[in-house]
Amino acid sequence: MAAPRQMFDHWLESPQGDWPSLHALDFKAKLSADVTIDPVFKGRVVHVNDEGEFEMGIAGAQMAMFLLQNSDDADVANEGGDDWEAAHPTGVLAAIVANAAVELEDTEFDPGQVYGANDTLTAVASNTNATTGGRITKGTAYTDAICGVVSRKAFANANKKMVLAFWPVYLPA
Repeated sequence: MAAPRQMFDHWLESPQGDWPSLHALDFKAKLSADVTIDPVFKGRVVHVNDEGEFEMGIAGAQMAMFLLQNSDDADVANEGGDDWEAAHPTGVLAAIVANAAVELEDTEFDPGQVYGANDTLTAVASNTNATTGGRITKGTAYTDAICGVVSRKAFANANKKMVLAFWPVYLPA
């Protein structure tokens, strides 16, 4: 049995901006059956396919969104059991749309990159690679689909987890 993970091991939060708010834009959908990554972590980047489901990463003109839940969180997927009935979970995940007026801090970035203020960010489009699928990395404006601009280099947050701070943006390739 795998060791349980802490709730802040895979994390996305908005220390600055309009989230959560009645005016903030989010989007809710199920994961596509084409996504074989299990689990998909909070903070990973997704886009919507033609069926209205989430797939991992971005390319071309796809609108990036940042997941607010892990795919195996109890409010998303709960098999129930002999001791309880799984009454609420529907498999639907929520995500912050990349044109939100917020600053985000995210654990789901490539730690092998060195990030500086104003670096542009993209996310690997892969439904099958758990290491890179939907993970933020450096990108080149007008060549890659851009989902963010670094506001502060990577740092250890209050939970001693490395996070990258950025402003989400929408800039197609």
